[in-house]
Amino acid sequence: MQIKPLDYCGVEITDIDLANLTDDDYAQIKEIYLQHLIIVIRNQKVATVPYAKLIQRLGTIANWKQAVWDIFGKPSKFFTGSPVDAFSFTGPDYMFPVQRVTGKKINGQRTGIFGQGKLDWHSNMNGPFNRARGVALQGVSKGIIGTSTSWMDTTLAYAAMSDELKKRCEGVVGRFEYSPEIWAEGLPPDQYSDMLKNKEEYYEMPLVNISHSGNPGLYFHFMNKCSFPSDPELLEILKTHCFQPQFIYTHFWQPGDIVVSDQVLTLHKRDTDDPKILEERVLSRYTFNH
Repeated sequence: MQIKPLDYCGVEITDIDLANLTDDDYAQIKEIYLQHLIIVIRNQKVATVPYAKLIQRLGTIANWKQAVWDIFGKPSKFFTGSPVDAFSFTGPDYMFPVQRVTGKKINGQRTGIFGQGKLDWHSNMNGPFNRARGVALQGVSKGIIGTSTSWMDTTLAYAAMSDELKKRCEGVVGRFEYSPEIWAEGLPPDQYSDMLKNKEEYYEMPLVNISHSGNPGLYFHFMNKCSFPSDPELLEILKTHCFQPQFIYTHFWQPGDIVVSDQVLTLHKRDTDDPKILEERVLSRYTFNH
């Protein structure tokens, strides 16, 4: 197992086969993830069980209630809404339950989430409680080839701040309103309705947070109607600073690719909203707590 830096944040883990990992391998990958916040694993077979095993070892998979499909977008015969242990699973790999991100429809029914419209800078941490800090995506279909997703690492942005700006961020608490209609404009109506069941009046999060490896960064889900009541002008300053190219990694997908990211200290976005592309673009998605 080797690691190499990505352009410009995160790392790629090379020379591994997800189908043949040892306990030590899983532990090492978890340490790499906790240190670097964004990890990429390429050249893997498109298969759900080895992928789910990896995520189980990174943390506790959280989105079982949304893992209603098999890899082909049909209702999974093994969906229960409760955890399914990938290490003891004996059914066909393609039937293992997973959540999908796609605009593909079967018999007029959607087979995934975020299947239409924009998917701008966002995080799965849409509140401090009952939200999964980790998100994993695996490219599934040939229609994903050449499409991209971008990530922004706030720990790099924080490290590059002036001492004056760092001092200004200390002790600031952000106020947020869960706003998928902004960062996922054009959502399918039924998905938007489901997402609003999680809506709170507002939530608060400290601006500066520390990674598991001790690096400070920002919780900056600014598209959730973010404001900093103690320093209203700070929002625009941070938007200008954080979204510089040197803090952003863009992943161009191939089938089998996996990207895992921390959702407190990074943001990500889909780089296309072309409906024809989204109909053929399929990713498998797990969220997890760690």
